[in-house]
Amino acid sequence: MTPSPHTEPTKEPACRRGSGPRPRRTALLTTLTAAAALLLAACGGSGTSNPATSHPEPLPSPTSTAQRMSAKNLGYTWPLTVDHGTAECRKGTQAVFTAPDGTVYALNDRARDAGYRDIGPLRAKGDGGDPISLGSLLGKTLKLCKAAG
Repeated sequence: MTPSPHTEPTKEPACRRGSGPRPRRTALLTTLTAAAALLLAACGGSGTSNPATSHPEPLPSPTSTAQRMSAKNLGYTWPLTVDHGTAECRKGTQAVFTAPDGTVYALNDRARDAGYRDIGPLRAKGDGGDPISLGSLLGKTLKLCKAAG
């Protein structure tokens, strides 16, 4: 039986009609997966398979906007060529890292835009040759911003 042009439209959502494959959704997921892989490669993320610290020492809960951190605290995710320094949140969410020699480096765009040096020269390389992601260090530093509030 052919439906009449005057029949009520179906109340079932379009995403539930039919049970066949959904090529658009599959293509979108494939594209998003590929984009995520490229983003991880571009941002670093490779680590070292032989870290100096395999069992990190937990950091104490932050009580101020600055905290000493080291490779012992972050283990294989430590992203720098120096083994320690001070992470700090300045003026809102400017995340910076002070190296042992006293030089202050930007960990995020807000700090870089405020004039702090780029952390690039201190970035360690992972086994794949890419810089190790700053994510772990940056995340711990941004928690210091919350400690101030």
